[in-house]
Amino acid sequence: MPTVDIRRAIEKDMPALGQVHVAAWQWAYRGQMPDTVLDTMDAGRRADGWTRMMREGTVPAPHVAVAGADVVGFSHAGTSRDDDAGAQVGEVTALYLREQHVGTGLGRRLWEAALDQLERSGHTEVSVWVLDTNKRGRAFYERMGLTLDGAAKTETLDGFPLTEVRYRAALG
Repeated sequence: MPTVDIRRAIEKDMPALGQVHVAAWQWAYRGQMPDTVLDTMDAGRRADGWTRMMREGTVPAPHVAVAGADVVGFSHAGTSRDDDAGAQVGEVTALYLREQHVGTGLGRRLWEAALDQLERSGHTEVSVWVLDTNKRGRAFYERMGLTLDGAAKTETLDGFPLTEVRYRAALG
């Protein structure tokens, strides 16, 4: 396996980031949300959304994991979007890998890059939302030292209810 570098994404990474985003959802969430949602995801639309947010400066640039010339994973973090969170609470909004890179330590490296970014920008806590049915994701966040804080939310996607639970931890 080639050496994997973690760096901030640049605009030319967005098509590959969009592909990783869709591929990760398709392997990670199969059986947890409707196949119609997963099978109709559009990598180009995902890439366009990330590109637009970066150009507008509405979010910090994601971190990408690059193996050779290929983007194989990414993480994204910023100030929490939750109504009950103060400005000191950061949120990891995305952490996705191509399936063949799961279990290699790359997820931890992307997680740590996101946390470093949050700490450098003055955040003192981190939160993350995860599907309540996502056993792999929940176990990862628990290994990273996060605990459930009691918050949950349910959204409906293609008529299918999806419940997310929130994990939280102090930074530093």
